[in-house]
Amino acid sequence: MATKIILNRKNEWRNRARGFKVWIDGKEVGTIADGGSEAYPVEPGTHKLQCKIDWCSSPELELTVQEGETRFVQVGSGMKYYSLFTALMVLVLLSGPVIKYLQLKVPEEFTYLQLGVLVPFLLYYLYYLSFGRNRYLQLKEDGANLFR
Repeated sequence: MATKIILNRKNEWRNRARGFKVWIDGKEVGTIADGGSEAYPVEPGTHKLQCKIDWCSSPELELTVQEGETRFVQVGSGMKYYSLFTALMVLVLLSGPVIKYLQLKVPEEFTYLQLGVLVPFLLYYLYYLSFGRNRYLQLKEDGANLFR
């Protein structure tokens, strides 16, 4: 039985067009597509696994693999609240034209509401593209893998 690490990538809207580069022990060993799974043969022992996309990456995950063992790892975006912020932003930004179309009176505080949603979204997104770029992706061991 071969010793290997199987990497399973989540299906994600924002990263679907780009492959994640897979690094094991500081060497690029392949690429994994959106929603894909790849197996990487390794020697028994401790290995450091990392995924990268453009200038962003995941923190290194250290795995100890025994002879003949298969370890399963899942990779996905580390931006947990991206969908929530995006939905709120779209809702607030589209509400302005809807209010005007329905010829309702626009409250004076409406602009502040729009800014109150837009600014945190932009700051959250900019954080992951700058200071949090090494946490843009997340690796975790997959106990409930697809292959068992």
